[in-house]
Order: sequence, then C-alpha cells, then structure tokens
Amino acid sequence: MTAQSIPVDRVFQKKVQTEWKRDAYRDVNVKLSRFETFLFDLKLKATFDKNVATSSRTDVLTVNATGNAHAGTYDLEVKQLAKSARFVPTEVNLPTAEGDHYFHIMGERIDISEGDTLSDIAKKINDNKELGISAYAHDEKISFTTKATGSEAEITVGENFVAIFGDPGEVTGQDAIVTINGLETTQSNNTFDLNGVTVNLLSAPEEGQPAFKVRVEVRQDVDAVVDKIKEFVNIYNELVDELNVATREKVYRDFPPLTDAQRAELSDKEIELWEEKAKSGLLRSDSIITGILSEMRMALSAAVKDGEGSMTLADIGITTGSWYEYGRLNINESKLRAAVESDPEGVSNLFRKDGAENSEMGIARRLEKALDNGMKRIDQMAGKAESSYDRSFLSERIRDYESRLSVMEERLLRYEEMQWRKFTAMEKVLGQLYSQSDWLTQQLFSMQG
Repeated sequence: MTAQSIPVDRVFQKKVQTEWKRDAYRDVNVKLSRFETFLFDLKLKATFDKNVATSSRTDVLTVNATGNAHAGTYDLEVKQLAKSARFVPTEVNLPTAEGDHYFHIMGERIDISEGDTLSDIAKKINDNKELGISAYAHDEKISFTTKATGSEAEITVGENFVAIFGDPGEVTGQDAIVTINGLETTQSNNTFDLNGVTVNLLSAPEEGQPAFKVRVEVRQDVDAVVDKIKEFVNIYNELVDELNVATREKVYRDFPPLTDAQRAELSDKEIELWEEKAKSGLLRSDSIITGILSEMRMALSAAVKDGEGSMTLADIGITTGSWYEYGRLNINESKLRAAVESDPEGVSNLFRKDGAENSEMGIARRLEKALDNGMKRIDQMAGKAESSYDRSFLSERIRDYESRLSVMEERLLRYEEMQWRKFTAMEKVLGQLYSQSDWLTQQLFSMQG
C-alpha cells in the first residue's frame, strides 16, 4: 500500500504547493492594494496645498490653518473677549412653605421640590440640555451663565424667578472686539474664522489698557509636504524590497510539502523548519511580479509634461539607487525641500496631475494604473481571498487536483480491499494446509507406533 500511495502523495503535494502559491499571490495583492490606498492621498490637491499659521503671541491667541487658508500676513489688535451673559443673585429666598414650587428661566419651568438645595436646583438646570444656560452653586450662592457668548446672549426670566433670586434686569453678553489689518470687527465668539484660519482668542487687556497686538502669518507647510513625499518613498521602497525578495528566494526542491503520514513522524519545530524551506521560492522569477516591478519603475522614471515644460523625480532630489538596490529610491532631502519651497505647484503636478496621455499623468496616477493592471493579472492567476468561489487559473488547478485525488483515493481504497481479500483467502488456504500437515504428521506417528 505504501508503494501504491506514492502517486497519490505526489498529486497531494502538488495541490498543497499550488495552494501555497495562490496564497502567496494573494499576499502580494494585499500589499499592492495597501500601496494604492496610500497613493490616493498623493492625488489630492489638499495634500500639497497645506498651509501652517503662526501667532506672534500665543498667550493672546492661537491659530490653526484649515484647508481653505490662504498665505498671507494679518495684524490683529485684540481689545476685548466675547463673554457670556451672567447673573449672580445677591440674595436667595427659597420657598419654605409646603407644596409645589417652581420658577421660569429661559422660557422653561424649573420645579422646586421640598428640601431642594441650591445645588439641587443647579443640577436640574444643568440637566436640561435645551436650556442654553448653566448654573453653579456654592456656599448658599448660585450663578446663572449662558452657554452662548456675544451681545445677543441674554438671560430671560419669568414667573417666580424674581421672588426667589431677585430681579436680574437686562443681562446680556459681550462681543469680542478685534481689529484685523486696520478694520475693527466684532465677533460673537472667541473662536472665529479668518480667511480659512481658525483664530482662538485667549486673553484681552484690562479695560482702559491698550489693545494686545498680534501678528498672524500663514505660509505653505513645507514640512508636511516633504514628510508626505518621504513617506511615499519609504512605502514604495518597502514594497519593492518585499517583491524583490519574493522573486529571488531560493527554491529547495528536496523539500516538498509534507503528507499527513510524514507530519505525524515529525515534531512541531521540525515541521515549521521543513515548511519554511518548502514554501521558499514559490514566486521566484515570476513574470507577473517582475512585470509589476518593471511597470512601476517606468512610471517613476518618465518625465511629467506640464505645459511647455516637464519635471522628473530627479528634479526634486529623488533618484533610483544603484543596480544592486533593485529599484529602490533615494532622497536628497535638502534638494526636495528647496523644490517644494520654490515651486510648490510644479511638485504638486509631478505627483497628482491628470491627463489624456501617459506622459501628462502625474506619478501617483501612473503608479495607480500600473498597480491596477498588476492586480488584475494576479486576480486572474489566483483570485481574491474573500471570494468563496473563483475561476482563477490556480483555483481551477486546485479543483482539478482535488478531483484527481478523489478518484485516486477511491481506486486506492478498492485496491486495498482487494489485497485484504487475497490475504484472507491465502490465510484460509494456509490454515487448511496446516491442518492437513498436522493430520499427516499424526498418521505417520501412529504407523510408527
């Protein structure tokens, strides 16, 4: 049976090896897809149009540039901050008589239960999220403050409020007053937008004191663009390294996949070491992978036409390494930074420009095209891991091996049963011969006796 099992084992090993190869292809597709996802950012205008805003006095105000910020300089004079409307009663007379009591504030009824303290009343106000006001109680005192700021923020009171807390009169908030490049403005909030820059006011001078002067500068965020391009180069190099390792791995032909019988005779560590060699070189010199590497290198090396001129990665300090680096990219960071500072639009177009011709397409779009083509070829060869059934070349081959194994194992089972029948018949004949021999022996002894 061991001899008869050899052809079955060979087909089984081919099936396992094909499954490993299919999985190796699918792992490559995952890596390509991850890189393509990163490339999406390099096609966005916002990636290269990032600005950074700075404040000359961060104790007075802080700034943050959004995607709509424009480069420029702004001179601000902060005269006062926006404030909420606030009322602090000088005396509080909580109801002492039994029964239900209440008061109205901001158009809402607040019930007072027997035994309620000022802290209980403050909690009822704060629990009402629609009220637009907050209360704070401490040492038999209470204050009411609007959540909104600005001159339109107001505390309105109604029935029973005056009797309990006194008459607040007209209580309103205060607008922030900020002069921007000589133009005085009022802001209802201490956080406001200045041409795409979020300004957060923190302090203002005392009444009667000179305004705080602050200079806000908005400029291109060179560091962010440089860091993004460096990240691109690092991720690309990692991908190239992984694909080069896969296509240059050594093949160990003396280490085929283990059969179940062979695995049973080995320890877990021995199985691990064996399969490490058995899986090595599954994609060695693979034409699909080497084709993807070649297409990516071509996408990176060709110039990108932009109007009458053109630009290459080498123009911004990114070059291909020596032959033994197998297509890795190297960065001259000072040259890259200088290019981003001097020609931000040109650098942006180098990566994200779109066009009808390949020569007019930016590097990110060319790479995306190369990756799409490569992933389609891998899908045709190995299918997708998330698919329960696919018609890829390797999946069809695996199914063919499984079909052959099913036939061969059934034939092997019938052969084994046939051998057992022969063996049983032989044993039966042998048993009869032994019986006859014993009888003859007994006869001979009897004659001699």
